[in-house]
Amino acid sequence: MNFKLEDKQSAEQDKLKYYQMLCRDALNEFSANNSYQLTEFEKENIIKVLDRLFEGELDFLERSPSDYFDLYET
Repeated sequence: MNFKLEDKQSAEQDKLKYYQMLCRDALNEFSANNSYQLTEFEKENIIKVLDRLFEGELDFLERSPSDYFDLYET
């Protein structure tokens, strides 16, 4: 099956947004269950890092989809 680049790009954007939400949810659950290991300040900093990472990936995908898929597609 051969998808158009725009379709692949859209599907990958959705997947990255899902992964971002999943990471945030996992971090929130970890924080709620292990508050003695992770302060609220640390949790917020980790969320900021995760947001920057995912925003960077989404930006790379938007600006250079061919390069993105050349790098990540297996």
